[in-house]
Amino acid sequence: MKKSIKIIIICILIVIAIGLIAALFVTQYYAPKVSTEASESIFTENIIAPDRIVYRNTNGQYYQFAKDTDAYNKIIERVKQSLSNYSESGNTLTQEDIDSIHEKSFIEFDYETASKNYIIQLEENENANMIKLGNTGGIVVSNNLKSLDEIEMIAEEQTQGQKAYSFQYKEMLSRNTINTMEYRYLQQFKQINYKIYQVKIQDMETYELYKEMCNLAFDEEINEDTFNDNDLILTVSLVPKITVKVNIGNIQYTYENMSDVNYQYTAHLLIVSKIVNTDCIYNTDLTEIEAEVDRGNFETEFDEQVDNLDPQIFVKDFDCFYEEYQSATGKITQEQAEEIAEVGFEEAERLVGEYDEATQECREIEVTPNNFFTRKYREGDETARYTVQGYAISRQDEMGNGVQIYVDKRLGKIIGASAFGD
Repeated sequence: MKKSIKIIIICILIVIAIGLIAALFVTQYYAPKVSTEASESIFTENIIAPDRIVYRNTNGQYYQFAKDTDAYNKIIERVKQSLSNYSESGNTLTQEDIDSIHEKSFIEFDYETASKNYIIQLEENENANMIKLGNTGGIVVSNNLKSLDEIEMIAEEQTQGQKAYSFQYKEMLSRNTINTMEYRYLQQFKQINYKIYQVKIQDMETYELYKEMCNLAFDEEINEDTFNDNDLILTVSLVPKITVKVNIGNIQYTYENMSDVNYQYTAHLLIVSKIVNTDCIYNTDLTEIEAEVDRGNFETEFDEQVDNLDPQIFVKDFDCFYEEYQSATGKITQEQAEEIAEVGFEEAERLVGEYDEATQECREIEVTPNNFFTRKYREGDETARYTVQGYAISRQDEMGNGVQIYVDKRLGKIIGASAFGD
């Protein structure tokens, strides 16, 4: 009897085992399959490998994984396995939709170029969508991604030992306006428009240089700690109103003219988290600054100032001057040279700023005439093919920046100048 019961139990267990195996087979057979070839094809033909991956977890912490790192490769591989379709004719989303996604956990494919980013919302993503971002809003390019929780789990695992960032930015305007952007300073900026100059600052030493250069004064102190998690974008502009929109993959600046405004250069500072791609900045002017008209007016005014220089004081033609210089026999004194240079300092203020007369020094030198004062807006720097005896009269500031005016000894004419310092 016991033996019969034992046999029955064994038979039941065998039947159950066979049933489980059959059920597993049926499930695997009929379960939706993602073609490895299809997912590889999507990445090869449609989605460019990103330059980095940004991951935001449920606690609002941001992490970045650089291309070809182990963490990057693991996430890419899992996303590939999750994709089964790709089409750029999917549903469109508003910018408000995208902003909402950025408030949840996600991974975002970011590019150093103008390529548009891709984002996958990892929580509350009912349709398991991948979205291609545009200038505003986005479009669903893939849906029904498999196992978003696994993508999130892998991304979270890769954060171990990685630096976490917060997504934040702050805008500040300098209390000091800038009457003119000195010519030598403009070369330190990227010119966005003839009215707009911009530079990225990543350390305190560089900031100090621009602080002195542009006479910056902000309500909040900038110090070494500022650069621990942030980069600075300094924009110097004649356009009075600047609006900034910050995304993970780019920063968008908009400029707006305003009526009845006394136009002076103002300094706008953006303090932005290092998690943001500060190498991808879009500067757009939605109000049409009429740059060509304004630039034409600016150039005309600039060139008119050059034309109005007194030819009895400023040398405009190197060859004619040299003929006169060679035939001249007189010699001016240092006092006379300094008196002539005063006119040069007044003109130099328009180009490189004003420097304290109390710092003035004068020395005798052999100098090559140049077109520091007489170059027009679209002309380059030029020097003569000869040297003459002259005086160099200089003024400078506490930082060692300054300008020196060149006056020849025989005719007592201003034959050029040079700016010096950082």
